[in-house]
Amino acid sequence: MTRRGVALAAAGLLASALLAAPCAASDAQSGSLPRGGSYVISRDPGIAAAAVTLWFRAPSAGYDDATPGIARLAATAAAAAPLISGRSLAEFVHDAGGTLQINAYPDIVGIDAVVPSTAARRTVAALTAAFFAPRIDAAAMQAARRDTAVASVEQRYSSTLALHNAVFAALFASGPAHYPPVPFALAALTHITTAQVVAFAQRAFRSGNAVLAMAGNVDSSAITAVTDGAGASTMDAPHDSPLTAAPASASVSGAIDGVGIGWVGPPIADERAATALDFVADYLFRDGTGVIARLLAREQPASYATGQFITLHDPGVMLVTLEGGADAKAKALVLAAVDRMRRPLDPTAFAAAREAFLYHLATDTQLPQEQADNLGWYAVEGNPAYAPGSASGMYRQIARGLDAAYVASVVRRYLSSPVVITMAPAVRESAS
Repeated sequence: MTRRGVALAAAGLLASALLAAPCAASDAQSGSLPRGGSYVISRDPGIAAAAVTLWFRAPSAGYDDATPGIARLAATAAAAAPLISGRSLAEFVHDAGGTLQINAYPDIVGIDAVVPSTAARRTVAALTAAFFAPRIDAAAMQAARRDTAVASVEQRYSSTLALHNAVFAALFASGPAHYPPVPFALAALTHITTAQVVAFAQRAFRSGNAVLAMAGNVDSSAITAVTDGAGASTMDAPHDSPLTAAPASASVSGAIDGVGIGWVGPPIADERAATALDFVADYLFRDGTGVIARLLAREQPASYATGQFITLHDPGVMLVTLEGGADAKAKALVLAAVDRMRRPLDPTAFAAAREAFLYHLATDTQLPQEQADNLGWYAVEGNPAYAPGSASGMYRQIARGLDAAYVASVVRRYLSSPVVITMAPAVRESAS
């Protein structure tokens, strides 16, 4: 799964748009940051844009699972807090003509800045200063609460996000994956204090817990712009979540209708099985070309399906969401199509599908932000060399080596017992 496929992100603090040219990496570099942490660069000096991203292993519900949303709140507050210059990171990126995104997931946090290449070095300095030495004050907290509250309301009306969270809550008994990175209840955000956020930021956003991933027109000389950090320290262990012993399908209340279907998949360390499920998701659910996408367009045009394998440290999750009139027939069509993948595809059909998958992989990793996000995501999830688009070429080599019999065996192993979550608005009794 390329990182951009993930539907869990809650993005905020968006600055003015910057169009980035397609990026074909020509150079790769990696190493240690001068004050703790690591960096990885996919370099293309032939374009005018740079993506500078910072990634942390940080549990979204806090280190005790007692404060859902604290990671998103802390990251947004750090980006809104004044730097020594008096401007915040968000203001700096905006003034540079770039975009800034905060993305919170159950186990990690990513901060993306896409800027003109001429501002890359200054962006490295501003981004690392904002997070390695956060200066969170009352005004930054107010901005973070406001921004996160907007994200909370928005996700209630997104079938994909709401169902994503509901399926994860059913699959995982506890830990960060059991809770939505942005709480649905706004009251949960108001109960998180500034002191809690500051303490979390100091622990989670320390330099030793960071991966700085960059792509586009930027090189390792920008690393010397990092002047903050507490020195060398060990990155947190991955924040895995225990699975539910016997996850059960259920009906839940939500703002809109939809169906979520989830299966527990392989960990990131099992690269071949994870790639096989990426192939299955692409073959079945790719918008416009996927088997199920075309089937629903023909037989259930009111329904829309998305499907992805979400590559995580341990375990990954295969997730399908249905919306827009997702009735029992649409669900049955999806489950039947997945079940058919238990048998190997015809060799000619499989070869064509694999070539399409490789083509989609190339198109999904063209832009600097896509490349930097993949490098950062796979690094903090524990397997940096496996990142799609990485100079190692590992992912593409594994994908090209897939065969129909192996893919079918992976489907039989992992996609046999789905959890199905049906979401519908609560029925209100009329007053009499």
